[in-house]
Amino acid sequence: MKSAIKEWLDNCVEKLSAGELTAADLRGITAVLNSEQQLILYLYAKSTHLRSPLGGWALYDATAPDEPVLPSQDAPYASVLAAVRDGWRIVQFPRPELYNFSDVDNAYLGFEFILEKIV
Repeated sequence: MKSAIKEWLDNCVEKLSAGELTAADLRGITAVLNSEQQLILYLYAKSTHLRSPLGGWALYDATAPDEPVLPSQDAPYASVLAAVRDGWRIVQFPRPELYNFSDVDNAYLGFEFILEKIV
């Protein structure tokens, strides 16, 4: 998204320098801004630590069918921190108090991090 806006601005600067900038050029940013989509990534880590290995994941893409997509059998990232380095933003951290079960082994769910990326 940022690259599309940068490209649009660079193009407008060139047109302005050449005296060719029009109102339609300036309105073009609306199309760029309206084209953004939100991706949601659920990462289930082995602990609340950002470098903890992942145990599961699901990707929701607004442009795809309503079902979550598992990109492959391999986790898309080695950890939550690796996803953040790739441009994902954390919108929800796991709440450790939800996972404090002494009689039940619920570690199969992992610690849920919810991330988003605007593309």
